[in-house]
Amino acid sequence: MSAASSEHRFVHTPRSGTPSAPAQRKTTAAEHRVQVAAARLRVTLDERLGRETPAKTKALAKEPI
Repeated sequence: MSAASSEHRFVHTPRSGTPSAPAQRKTTAAEHRVQVAAARLRVTLDERLGRETPAKTKALAKEPI
């Protein structure tokens, strides 16, 4: 191994500006409508496939668009 190569050449340090967990941000009305529509689709699909839908998803699906 030469002096110029490093044992840790494939190890990357995390960027200082990147948070470890995604920050909670306020969703827009359009984004919320998309989430409600997706939840409704998930509930319908789960019913057809005989799967259990999480309570959080069911609650979101009941909200008006």
